[in-house]
Amino acid sequence: MSAALYRYAARTAEGERIRGSMQAPSADHVVAALRSRTLFVTAIEPESALRRAVGRTLNLGGPSRRAMLTFFRSFSTLIRAGVSMRRALDVTVERANDRRLCEALRAVGADVEHGAPLSDAMAQRPRAFPPLYVAMVRAGEAGGILDDVLERLATLLERDADVRKKIRAALAYPAVVVTAAFGLVLFLMVRIVPMFAQMFGAFHVELPLATKLLLATSDSLSRPTVWLGAAAVAALLFTAAAATVRTERGALAVDHVRLRLPVVGPMLHKAITARIALMLATLMRSGVELVAALEVVRPVAGSRVYARALRDVDIAVRAGEPLTAPLDAARIFDPLAVALVRVGDETGLLDEMLFKISAYFEADVEAAIATLGSVIEPALIVALGAVVGFIVFSVFIPLYTLIGSVSQ
Repeated sequence: MSAALYRYAARTAEGERIRGSMQAPSADHVVAALRSRTLFVTAIEPESALRRAVGRTLNLGGPSRRAMLTFFRSFSTLIRAGVSMRRALDVTVERANDRRLCEALRAVGADVEHGAPLSDAMAQRPRAFPPLYVAMVRAGEAGGILDDVLERLATLLERDADVRKKIRAALAYPAVVVTAAFGLVLFLMVRIVPMFAQMFGAFHVELPLATKLLLATSDSLSRPTVWLGAAAVAALLFTAAAATVRTERGALAVDHVRLRLPVVGPMLHKAITARIALMLATLMRSGVELVAALEVVRPVAGSRVYARALRDVDIAVRAGEPLTAPLDAARIFDPLAVALVRVGDETGLLDEMLFKISAYFEADVEAAIATLGSVIEPALIVALGAVVGFIVFSVFIPLYTLIGSVSQ
């Protein structure tokens, strides 16, 4: 019987309210599991596919990345210091500021107290603990190096968060400039241009084609019906785009376009390559086999195109092929990365080479981010200057003609 995700609300013997989610074959299994932890179930419902899709897209229902990073870092320190797992979970719950993480950790702690392995308890809460975390924790339990694995997981989250933060910071300035430019142009078109339109109409000035287009656009933007129509079209397009992205073929097409964008596309290729290499290296260093690591990394690669390529790589490796052959055949992995993987495969130091690949491409991403501003800034200035220049010249050419006719 396949497991489904159920959301529940319960109360402890002391009356404390607990909310969480659990994977189970049926609601009865969830109730039995909660009662075994001396919890009184007050509500339980299966999570709908729509809610799950929206939650995954918007990262709703799961703890924040910062909260997870803090948890794994402090939890590994406590385990290394010899603190019992149950007590370590209690301490991290007391320190956590994220409500969703606290609820998940309380549920995990109750399962651990009743004899469940930490990895199995985490696997029952996929919203808080994705398969990547569970696989690493399970490998750490099997190898008796749970504290080391938790530290590596915290480092993985930290490096991943650092790259994301730098990319967002690099794109923040262009976003602000574009927003300000759009506001300026809209103000000119709605408030300033109509004043000149009235002047030209009063003096019956012969207008050039550019000015006629400008005045017609300004007149359209001044009508509420145009804005309502534009809002309706935008909502329709957004709905269609959201529906397209939810399909496998649509999401794949969007990802192809994203990876082929000028300037941004190459940076995304490098960031995704660094992310995949880091996750594979961390899993393998923690004791996870390559085939299992590929299966875990594929859903969290951050790209449908790369996920599909990793699926083909997984199939080829399971069939006995060396890792480099399917990587090379995919034609999306950087030749340098493939060459380093080949060296690691031949020398038996694949995890070390994957760490080197991750470090190299992360440095490449940082360099690309540093130059992104110098590339985008002049382009934005030129584009803004062209739009404003068009407005100014379209207004001042007939204005100059009007002044000349009045002076005669």
